Amino acid sequence: MNHALTDIADSDQRAIDRGLQQWVLKRTGSTLLAAAACAASTAEGHGHSCAWLTDPQGDIGFDTDALATLRQHDWVGDGTAFTPFVLDAQGRFYLWRNWQHEIRLAAAIRQRCADRRLPIAADALAADIDTLFAGMPAGPTDGQRAAVAAVPGARFFVLTGGPGTGKTTTVVRMLLMLLRHAEACGLPAQPSIALAAPTGKAAQRLAQAIAKGKAELQSILSNEAGCGSDFGRDSFGLESSRLKSLPQDLRLLVQSIPHADARTLHRLLGYQPRDNAFSRGPLNPLAEDIVVVDEASMVDLAMMRQLLEALRPGAVLILLGDPGQLASVDAGSVLADIVAGAPQNRLPPALADMLSPLLQTSPQIVDAFTPLAGHVLTLVHSWRAGSGLQRGIEALRNTPDPVWLETLLTGRADGDLHLRHCPNPHALRGCVDGWIERHAESLQALLSSSIEAAAALQQLRQSQLLCALRDGPFGAKDLNELIARRLANRFDIDTGHAWYHGRPVIITRNDYARGLFNGDVGVALEGEEGLRVWFELSDRDGNPGLRSYSPRTLPAHESAWAITIHRSQGSEYRNVAVVLPSDPENRILTRELVYTAISRAKDHAEIWTTDDSLRAALARPIQRQGGLRERLASESI
Repeated sequence: MNHALTDIADSDQRAIDRGLQQWVLKRTGSTLLAAAACAASTAEGHGHSCAWLTDPQGDIGFDTDALATLRQHDWVGDGTAFTPFVLDAQGRFYLWRNWQHEIRLAAAIRQRCADRRLPIAADALAADIDTLFAGMPAGPTDGQRAAVAAVPGARFFVLTGGPGTGKTTTVVRMLLMLLRHAEACGLPAQPSIALAAPTGKAAQRLAQAIAKGKAELQSILSNEAGCGSDFGRDSFGLESSRLKSLPQDLRLLVQSIPHADARTLHRLLGYQPRDNAFSRGPLNPLAEDIVVVDEASMVDLAMMRQLLEALRPGAVLILLGDPGQLASVDAGSVLADIVAGAPQNRLPPALADMLSPLLQTSPQIVDAFTPLAGHVLTLVHSWRAGSGLQRGIEALRNTPDPVWLETLLTGRADGDLHLRHCPNPHALRGCVDGWIERHAESLQALLSSSIEAAAALQQLRQSQLLCALRDGPFGAKDLNELIARRLANRFDIDTGHAWYHGRPVIITRNDYARGLFNGDVGVALEGEEGLRVWFELSDRDGNPGLRSYSPRTLPAHESAWAITIHRSQGSEYRNVAVVLPSDPENRILTRELVYTAISRAKDHAEIWTTDDSLRAALARPIQRQGGLRERLASESI
């Protein structure tokens, strides 16, 4: 056993980790078990579901004798019966609850993927796909066509892809297929649909996206859009005049897709804070027949298990998300594990044969046993391909090409992705000053006394500073104070008080009574009723609207000139600046962090850091310890 095992990375330990270590030592007298328990708890705090005790690259390590001793302890088992801890054959050491989460989740997913049916005849499927994608080129839409054609008969389906690949657009058509062929798919004649997301902000955006997708599709179906349809141009680069109208029954089905009542997962599952438990589960399952969950990369291991176990056996679960983004705050990287557990866009032979005539490129067939084949599809074509930023986003999503990275570092730019050298707080202040000057027109409009709420909120989406850290000189908290002072000098405004006209704020705690959720961004404006804080919130029909609150009534909040990258997930801005710590050894620096931040931008992005820090971040993908992806991919659990 490594000598470091007895005091595992003290700086990474929390009080609860040390407390568990002392508790186990006091009751068992085993320093070995106490150290392993502390390692598992510490690992959980870093988002891992277990501690890999034999990891050759980790800070801890057990030799063969130490592992054998652990396996003989009464408190350690192999998972077949309850023990406080589980040590599997690969040397992964679990707290019992995380072992159960992983095993039960893997079993639930595999069960839903078993015995896949193909309920629609090939000719009927081809006719539907031709109708739904009329006028759209087969090549660029192959991914969308495959997803829409593959979802009937599946009880578990994952649709992934980077920004601009059309995930939300596609899911409207997927729901339409399920509704049209409900009974053939084993669903009620009129299936009920639930929309959900991990956070209130993400749920609201899902509702708005579904509402927009329905309106655009309905406009096309009614032949009312004409050549200027946003749907035709923005989603697929085509004029809607090239699209033929759909049958009347499909138009009615589009109207029946709900969008107004998107909820958080906690609300969907009936979370009871007083009991720290959920009302929905195996004994009280969800009533809905189809459940769509957006931003699935943010769902942790425990929550995903709760969701799967709360579904009725015949219900359909559709997960949307981007596994390249930051994983959940709590333990697990479920979406990434699911995608890794399935061969990318390889299909079982029967499904591939059925889809082949519908696609320009013949689908690839799995060549071995793969439980998730045909249940996970990744959209790869970006409808933003013309963007000067898209090449950088795509490069960051995967392991960056060293040549591309060196070209970026040498030239300080790649299209609309720019680098600014920022090694210290002095340089950071210079970057902030430059940022304010480049966006002076937008900032001046925001701070103008005559601006109205809708215009102010629109200005907030023009530019945003995103920070890897919350605290410290490179953190969002200090940057908010710096920017407020700089704006006061630049535009001669008074930012010395807690509230001032034009101040952006971000909600940091859900308030269900007021309809405000963690991540919602608003702006303080002086008006006839005094200073009010305005937010864009959806109405009962899912359409965006405006609502104002007194500052005194707001739940926990912070200034939002700069926000953390974690809080930005699910948001989109025209321009972003990403502030990374200058220390390349900072463990927060990961490829997923940079990718998540840059992919928030539509037009232009900047990275403020040092070359060494950027190199370190891109060379450090998030690798959470756990066995879920192996259990999903193997022939047996």
